[in-house]
Amino acid sequence: MMYRIFLSSFSLWLSLTHSGYGHGGTDEHAHGESDTSADGLILGHNGLKYRVDLGWAKADSDVAPVINSHALAEGRDGLIYVITDHPKNAFVVFKKDGTFVRSFGEGLEGGHGIEIFEKDGEEYLIHVDCGWHFEAEGWNATPGNGRVTILKTDGTIVRHLPTPFEMGIGEAGDKQFMPCDVAVTPQGTILIADGYATDFIYEMTMTGELVRRWGGKAEGEPGGLQNAHGISLDLSDAENPLVWVPSRGENKLKAFTLEGEHVETVDLPGAFAGQLFFRDDKIYTAVCWSKEADTAKRLRQSGFLLILDRKTKKVISAPGGSKPTYVDGVLQPLYQTTKTFIHGHDLYVDSAGAIYFGEWNADRRYPAKLTPVE
Repeated sequence: MMYRIFLSSFSLWLSLTHSGYGHGGTDEHAHGESDTSADGLILGHNGLKYRVDLGWAKADSDVAPVINSHALAEGRDGLIYVITDHPKNAFVVFKKDGTFVRSFGEGLEGGHGIEIFEKDGEEYLIHVDCGWHFEAEGWNATPGNGRVTILKTDGTIVRHLPTPFEMGIGEAGDKQFMPCDVAVTPQGTILIADGYATDFIYEMTMTGELVRRWGGKAEGEPGGLQNAHGISLDLSDAENPLVWVPSRGENKLKAFTLEGEHVETVDLPGAFAGQLFFRDDKIYTAVCWSKEADTAKRLRQSGFLLILDRKTKKVISAPGGSKPTYVDGVLQPLYQTTKTFIHGHDLYVDSAGAIYFGEWNADRRYPAKLTPVE
């Protein structure tokens, strides 16, 4: 178990937001400039093309408001759960055709990551509060400590997991805990990616006991992370399950064993990608920002999404972005080519291959849906 001592997490938070990898930096906010005429546009490459429906979600913003449509998951009833950071409701639930079903979770602030799992035949939600707490109006976010909460799908809170500082981990000044995402392991423990603070991965039991801690910034080391913005499990090889974590600040995806040993790194030049989603033989991820093709300058409002081959880890389609091109086996820089999306944040792919795409800082719009076309 690694217990390296870092600078205070508040300093780390400052460095993240000033470098543009944080969540609520005010310099990022501007009114959305997406091309609303893109509705119905077909995007993608190499036989993986999708029709865009920006108006998929049929919700009343007075009833179920969102600030950021952060992450999505599907319940066993086939409903799509969207997590948002609006103080009125943490979750907004839709049918797959976009029909609004319900919203709930008032008072659960900072919604950023979501996980749905079953235990003893009952379905549960995990709410990840990343520590950026927004007011209902405007773009006013106050950074603080986040929290991971387990709920029933009816909104009943089961328990709040302790923060690392509450467990006595770290120096007294190392209080900041700003988790981005979680994943539930086959053993029933929870992996928590502290992507807006320490970049540690915490493994905890469902009742809040620490199992281990690994990762961290560790600059220059293969297993070091810079803005661990998501965490996902690839369980296709039962003997060798992998934990995938985007190191968004490095434009990389990194794979680890369940114990935190680094296994593999995938470079995504130009693309600041988030959590991975595995479906059949593909890997999907949302891109929040990309870089200018010629200068490598990071651009605002320059998101799209990526689809990788699960076996080779090569990018094969980039809806909203440049066509993936490899030269001598090296992926060339990716960048936005249409203004369809603003800042891709997270996505979910259903069994029919449709993609539900959530965005950050996109003028409070609900997720889009991308439907595969022949």
